[in-house]
Amino acid sequence: MRNPLLAIVLFCFISFEAQSQYENIEFTHYSVNEGLSQNTVEDIIQDESGFIWFATQDGLNRFDGINFKKYYFKINDKNSLSNNYVKSLYEDKLGNLWIGTYGGGLNKFDKKDSFKRYTYDKNNLGSISDNVVYSILQSSDSILWLGTKNGLNRFNMVTDHFERFTVSSQNSTSISNDVVYCIEKSNHQDEIWVGTRDGLNRFNLKTKKNTRYKDDKNGLTDDDIRTLYLDEAGDLWVGTKLGGLFLKKKGSEQFKQISLDPGRSGKSYIRKIYPDDNGGLWIGTFGNGLFHLDATHKVQYHKRNGPKEELGISDNRIVSIYKDNSNNYWLGTHEGGVNVFNTTSKKFRHYKHEQGNPSSLSHNSINYIYQDSKGEIYIANDLGVDILKEDEKSNEVSFHKIIKSESGLPDDRAWILFEDSENDLWVGLWNYGLSKFNRKTGELTSYINDPKDPQSISTNFVESIAEDKYGNLWLGLIGDGGLNVFDKKTQKFKRYRNETGRVHSLSNDRVHAVFVDSKDRIWIGTDYGLNLYQAGLDNFRHFKYKEDDSLSLNYNIIRIIFEDKDGVLWIGTGGGGISKMIEDKAGDIGFKSYTTDHGLPNNNIAGILQDDFGDIWISTYQGVAKFNPITEQFTNYGKADGLQGQEFIRRSAYKVSDGRLFLGGHNGLNVFHPKKIKVDSFMPNVNLTSVEVLHNGNHVHKDIHSDTLIIHYNDYLISFEVAAMDFTAIEKNQYAYQLEGFDQDWVYNKNRRHFSYTNLPPGNYQLRVKATNSDGVWSDNELKVFVQVVPPFWLTNWFRLLIIVLVAFVIYGYVKWRTYKLSSSKMKLEKLVKERTKEITIANNSLVKNQTIVNSQKDKIIQQNNEISEKNKIIQKQNDDLRLSNLQLEEMVEERTRELKDTNRELFAANHELDTFFYKASHDLKGPVSTIMGLVYLALKESRDSKAMIYFQKIQTTAEHMAKILFNLQKINKLKQKELSIQSHNLREIFEEALKDNIPDNADTEQFIDLSFKGFENNTEIISDNVLLNIIFSNLFSNALKFSKKSKKATVHVSFEKDNRNNQYRILFEDFGIGISEETIESIFDMFFVANENNKGFGLGLYSVRMAVKKLGGTVHVDPSFQNSSCFVIELPIPYYQKSYA
Repeated sequence: MRNPLLAIVLFCFISFEAQSQYENIEFTHYSVNEGLSQNTVEDIIQDESGFIWFATQDGLNRFDGINFKKYYFKINDKNSLSNNYVKSLYEDKLGNLWIGTYGGGLNKFDKKDSFKRYTYDKNNLGSISDNVVYSILQSSDSILWLGTKNGLNRFNMVTDHFERFTVSSQNSTSISNDVVYCIEKSNHQDEIWVGTRDGLNRFNLKTKKNTRYKDDKNGLTDDDIRTLYLDEAGDLWVGTKLGGLFLKKKGSEQFKQISLDPGRSGKSYIRKIYPDDNGGLWIGTFGNGLFHLDATHKVQYHKRNGPKEELGISDNRIVSIYKDNSNNYWLGTHEGGVNVFNTTSKKFRHYKHEQGNPSSLSHNSINYIYQDSKGEIYIANDLGVDILKEDEKSNEVSFHKIIKSESGLPDDRAWILFEDSENDLWVGLWNYGLSKFNRKTGELTSYINDPKDPQSISTNFVESIAEDKYGNLWLGLIGDGGLNVFDKKTQKFKRYRNETGRVHSLSNDRVHAVFVDSKDRIWIGTDYGLNLYQAGLDNFRHFKYKEDDSLSLNYNIIRIIFEDKDGVLWIGTGGGGISKMIEDKAGDIGFKSYTTDHGLPNNNIAGILQDDFGDIWISTYQGVAKFNPITEQFTNYGKADGLQGQEFIRRSAYKVSDGRLFLGGHNGLNVFHPKKIKVDSFMPNVNLTSVEVLHNGNHVHKDIHSDTLIIHYNDYLISFEVAAMDFTAIEKNQYAYQLEGFDQDWVYNKNRRHFSYTNLPPGNYQLRVKATNSDGVWSDNELKVFVQVVPPFWLTNWFRLLIIVLVAFVIYGYVKWRTYKLSSSKMKLEKLVKERTKEITIANNSLVKNQTIVNSQKDKIIQQNNEISEKNKIIQKQNDDLRLSNLQLEEMVEERTRELKDTNRELFAANHELDTFFYKASHDLKGPVSTIMGLVYLALKESRDSKAMIYFQKIQTTAEHMAKILFNLQKINKLKQKELSIQSHNLREIFEEALKDNIPDNADTEQFIDLSFKGFENNTEIISDNVLLNIIFSNLFSNALKFSKKSKKATVHVSFEKDNRNNQYRILFEDFGIGISEETIESIFDMFFVANENNKGFGLGLYSVRMAVKKLGGTVHVDPSFQNSSCFVIELPIPYYQKSYA
């Protein structure tokens, strides 16, 4: 059939002027709803640290990108702001912030949240002339000029002295009016311009004389001067209240009026003039919105507040303008708060449908983009197809629109476009099948599903089209239509579907993507995996996600198939990110996947393209990413970069012949050339905005203005808040921090501004924080803060020095004492030596006498030696007899060993009898002890003898102590005798019963203990003996309550793990009490062991725990690696079946 669609080619152009770089400006708003103190913003400034300051009619505001810190006048606080109505702001060359108020004079801010006030004093001519300060300007290092409600003031910042200049009717060189609204520098360093309520003035700083411009003598038709600006060319711009905008060229004395809005009868009330970076000006008016003049002084942009315009300006009365370091423009409005915009941050051109503009896109939902062989760019949307044309010379954009009534297409909603090898254009329509437009003949042919014809298209929802080397069209169909192959010669469709029982049929009937690669292979992406058509077998090879295969696809919903310039296929999934196909020489295929874990902004992929530089661009349901396949690094872009929105429509991505990339979403079309996307090199400062510590359970804010942050050893938690001073896209600023002396490396915190440390050891540290700008470039401007954690007094140097002095004193005393003792001993020894010498002399004389007697005995000794020789012979004979006896002794040892074994058996029986005796003895003693306790009780009641009462009380205490020992000994005996009863029990109930044994009846458990559980739910079961478990946990809870930190309740964390691999339960009982010293860990489970003499226990609790655990076949020990708690680790075997054990 023939159709008027041929008129597409002949359709007349609808042209419109290309959008300027300012047409798509979007404004971000800050008002009282976001934390601003008041919505009238008189002045704006950025200080040297990077904070933005707002002067409002109710307080001064400091903004860090998220939070507003507000400063107000405070009664009885002379260091507070002098007045809440703030009119002007200025930062001098030394970084001091000066604040002019309406009624409170001038203030100087010292960066420690303190203000110094300068107010009018009628008795002091050296004070400021009026308390209303409209404007501030610095002329030299020490001089500020102030415009007040009562004249011009020269302020010397060194001497704090004000010099006043006011109007004088007798002096024509005085200023023209006392109400000075604005001050601006001049081309001459010795002059300034002064704007007043009645005339413009050029004031000479040396002569203190003034030249007036008023009464329309120089073309300045309005004398009410509200703002001044001297541009880089030396030209003076003057904004007036009733006369509009004027320009005085350098070297000229004449003023030329600059028309902003020729269509308006009146002149705009000009409140602010501010330069851009290209020689143009931003003009803020009071009532007529915002204007932009280009370098030729032509109005390039005009923005007024529009109804229901969320991203427009909030108020047409612009009273202040300021550009920060990252090229954001801040507009202060009269009642609409602050508006922020950036003319350079938008990296992506945005086209969208505009109500009432026939030259805009037909619809904002962009379903597909395609460029044909003639270079025509088609944009398929929900209301048809737009053809985009651009004239590079005139910079004009024009659209051809295919209208349903003229085209003959059965429906407006174009879903896909494709040009085949014969230059025919194919259009897939929503629920209306496939249409072919023959551009040679103008004939239009439609192909719609016929339920009676199995060789017709299987459904009317065409999502993808590809052409093979034979000219056949491969169609991906949704609505469970499967895959169709259209033979253009026979005009028949061959259907491929998923067939139950056929392993190599199509894996799923929802086909999102069909792609013919450079090797003529046909790939099909479905809702259940990737398919490769095997022509020789006329079937399909499947590639799917496999949990145990790291080289499989990452997800089974396949939406996009793309081939890069190196022949590598990239697969976009509907939830698993992207997968890069890896194919070896043998034909084996695997995949390497990239997800949000690797930096992708979202795992739902809408489109994949490659630019001329090799980078891969991915559109997703949460923004756009650029991926460098060599470094494997992602760069992400969001709405702040000019994207039409965060979500893009699948398959709506196309690269045109000149290298530009087109991306379609639900809010229009983005167009960009990758080479024109520049990375912002701005390096923001990082500021510390808050430090908070947890001290004795209370959150305490610390002073952040001191050079060193002082923290005490018992400040359990320290939290920092920081802010990067890049306000372009605050959510894209990334942070990293390192506490030198504690952290081994940088800690990357993503876009989180908060981080904390707990239990920092005493010492000196340096905190370093760095941040990225909104483009992810790490700044060199680090924040560095010294942190000192003050130790307890016993760890301080002075205490150590004191100990050293004391030790030295003790050593000195000991040496003195020892010297005295040695001297005393020496005297005693000398006396003793004299006495002994005398005794030796006497003894020596006696020895001489005895020598004679010895000689006489010598002969007798020789005779006795002979007798000894005879006796040696007798001993030798006895030695032989001894060897024989040794052999007999070995036989006796063996016999004795047999007897010891018998004795051991008897001893085991005796031990059993001893246990019985032990139980009976403790039981029998229990009665007498109870009797003693009763008698003592009566004696205490009846006795009147105070001395006897003391003894009775001691007897009572001893008896009670003995009764407790007997009770515990009986429990241990019962534990030894108990037979195991293994059953399934509720673990939480066992813990609650054990805790109840240690808490007074009807008492609130939370008053005594802070108990938390991890690793099990309310219905978690454990197979074991509940009596023994109760003994274990009751004693552990008893210890936790007994040894909790002074004046605090006990804190216990219980963790449970069922280890099936090792067939055991593992329970961690973590007690945050006073702890266990390393010296006592090995002994705490011994019977009667008490850690220290102050402990009033019996040393049987943990012994009972060990006995019960051992009875269950398990082990218990204390894990010394837990620094802040005592962690008891209990490991119990898991019984394979329920059974009672003896």
